This record gives sequence, C-alpha cells and structure tokens, in this order.
Amino acid sequence: MRIEREYPFHKYFICFLAFITVLFIALRILINLYDFPLLLEISRDVDFNILLRGFHNGLRDFYKIAEMPSGIPDWPPYYLYFWYFLFLPMGLIPFEIGVYVWDALRLISVSYIILKSYKIFGNRKDLFIFYGLLTIGYLIDGWFNNVNFIILFFLFLSYSFVNEDEKLFAGIFFTLATFKINSLLYLPVIMVARKIKFRDLLYYLIPFFIICLPYLIFPDFLSQMLNNWLSSDTNVQGLTVVDSILWKALQPSHLMFISFLYIIFFESLTEGKRKKQIRIIIIILFGAYYIYNSLVVWVFPILLP
Repeated sequence: MRIEREYPFHKYFICFLAFITVLFIALRILINLYDFPLLLEISRDVDFNILLRGFHNGLRDFYKIAEMPSGIPDWPPYYLYFWYFLFLPMGLIPFEIGVYVWDALRLISVSYIILKSYKIFGNRKDLFIFYGLLTIGYLIDGWFNNVNFIILFFLFLSYSFVNEDEKLFAGIFFTLATFKINSLLYLPVIMVARKIKFRDLLYYLIPFFIICLPYLIFPDFLSQMLNNWLSSDTNVQGLTVVDSILWKALQPSHLMFISFLYIIFFESLTEGKRKKQIRIIIIILFGAYYIYNSLVVWVFPILLP
C-alpha cells in the first residue's frame, strides 16, 4: 500500500495507454466513414491486414507473398511457421471484428505487464524509461496493428518463470516468442543479467530446436524463409545494402519488447556513476539508431524515388 501511494504513476500510465487505444479506435471508425489522406487510410491496420491475408494463404504457402490491395507493400513473410497456429483464432475472425479484438488484447496484455513489472523491478528511474520506450512501441504497434505486444507478453511470462525457477516453462514461453527471430536477443540479455547460467540454456534451446524441426524435415520451407529474410524491400532505401534487413530486425515498434530487455539488463547493474553513464549511452544509441531507421523508411523513399 505504501509503495502504491508513493509511486502511482503506473496506474496513470495504464490509463494513458487506454486513452491511446480508444483514440485509435475512434480514428479507425472515422477513416472508414470519411475520406482521409491516402497515407492514413493505407497505413491504419496495414500489418494486421498483411498478417490476415498471409494466413489465408495457408500453412503450405506460408512464405509466399500474399496478394495485397493497391498501395499496401508486398513484403514477404518472415515469421517462423508456428505463427500460423498462434494467429489461427484471429484468422477465423473477419477483419472488421479482428482489428478490435487485437486492440483489446494489446491493451489487456500490456496493462498486465505494467502492473506486474511495477512489483518485479525496483529501480523507478529505469521503470520510467521502460514505460517511455514501451509507449513509443505501443503507439506504432497500435496504429499499424502489429504483433510486438505478443512477443513482449511471451518474454514477460518467460522472465516471470525464471524468477520462480520454473526453467521448463521459461523455455517454452521464450520459444513461443521466437516466431519473430529477433526475440533471441532475450537470451544474451538474461545471461548478462545473471538470471540464468550457461547450462540453463538447454531449457531454452531444446524447445526452440524441437519447434524448428519442420525446417529440417522440409528444407524447401527453410530456404523459402531464409530467402525472405534476405530479400530487399523496395520500399526501404538507405545508405547501405543492409538497411532493408535491419528494418526487418529492429523496427521502432520493436521497442515494445526491446524496452523490456532494457529494464532486465539495467535491473542487474549496481546503482552508481557507471550505471548512469551506461544508461545515457544506451539511450543515445537507441535514439540515433531509430532516427536513422525512420529516415531510411519514411524520408529516403520520398527524396530518392
């Protein structure tokens, strides 16, 4: 009770996310009813639309580019195959209903994480930074209706089981999060944070290996996925040949779960001058990378058609 009286901002933060969600829902309704700039109309829920159309391709053609309406990027699928089964309930719901269910799931899961994180992590400064980075990710994930909140939810459950020394469940939920392969970043972070030992990696790598067995049984499936990973998106232009790949790996919306990796790491550091310096460096690197990343996606395609 004393802690809640002293630090009530986590409750205000949940209210703020609820406000954002309601605002985005209202904007969706208005966009459906009235004419808005084409960029707004195309971008709203675009990721959910791509995921739904990809799902309707079926598991056999999981890595084939789905046919998209005019104006929607034809980005090739690059999730691990089991996303098909995770998304299955949403794939059976019409798009017009599914987007609202997805909004609700995002708000509920992130609110749960905020309430639990407030009790797990003791450093309020890092918690506040976590909330700030999470908000950026939430805004982008919510507008495009992407899936990064699902990754955050699975990684949070994995971390919770780590704290309870339930290694098997920690490994299972980590594996579920790897439908986006950049979730593997979680492992080095919890190792550096001394949450697990080297031998504990087996609890994470074994279920990950098991779930990836279909790629060994069907090597063509694996080659399709790898080709999609390495494909260059015509929408993404930059200064280097790897900009398109980096865009896939670390988008601004990924701050939803990268912010969680941030607080895990900083919770393990002893408070002091060194920690403050590392914190400043990390925040600067975050800002520099995502400013460049945004320029690559939004500015360069306009200036360099």
